[in-house]
Amino acid sequence: MTSDWSAPISGAYCERTAPGFWGEPLNAGSSLLVIVVSLLALVHVLRSRSLSPALIALMALALAIGIGSFLWHTFATRWAELADVLPIWAFVALYGAAVLKDSVKASYALPLAVAFGAMVFVAGLALSMRETHMLGDTVSGSTQYLPALFVVFAAGRVAWKERHPSFRLIAVSSALFALSFAFRSLDMPLCSTVPFGTHFLWHVTNCLAFGVLLAALIHFSPGNGRAADK
Repeated sequence: MTSDWSAPISGAYCERTAPGFWGEPLNAGSSLLVIVVSLLALVHVLRSRSLSPALIALMALALAIGIGSFLWHTFATRWAELADVLPIWAFVALYGAAVLKDSVKASYALPLAVAFGAMVFVAGLALSMRETHMLGDTVSGSTQYLPALFVVFAAGRVAWKERHPSFRLIAVSSALFALSFAFRSLDMPLCSTVPFGTHFLWHVTNCLAFGVLLAALIHFSPGNGRAADK
């Protein structure tokens, strides 16, 4: 990848066959869907009685993910890529830390959650920006999102072990994220069969997965009465 932050980047997705702002209409359009859903969720959270700084931060990051994704799939430059991956890994790290803190009943829960979140953020950002594809290029560079997949599954395991009522929602989000991971991975391999690619389906299913994850936090946060229901 070029080190020039303003130079166009090509070949990252099946849909982009030429430079230009609308070189990826489906990918860019599905990014707008993420923005719309994030705004609707943010309005819902602002009206909720179980507000918390972490929850507001997650909603803001969800909105930033949609904006960053749109910039990346339109401008397709190094700086736009950074705008795309930074909020993604901040969201994943903060969500993983929040679930860990709320689920682990121990005095060291907070420092453990902070350390875990920092580790996930650094690892994810390093993989995204350095293009470290541990399984080669056969999965469209999706190996960079393995830490996110790990966080979702780890959150589900913690919720299951602690018999947390959010387990079912986290399990649903895990299945959705696994499906979205498959869509992202198949984008380039299926390019000859599906000319417009499958990356936009990664956006759609990811949007659903994030929505379910946020619903789990909203409805089963410590400040919500439902958190005590089993």
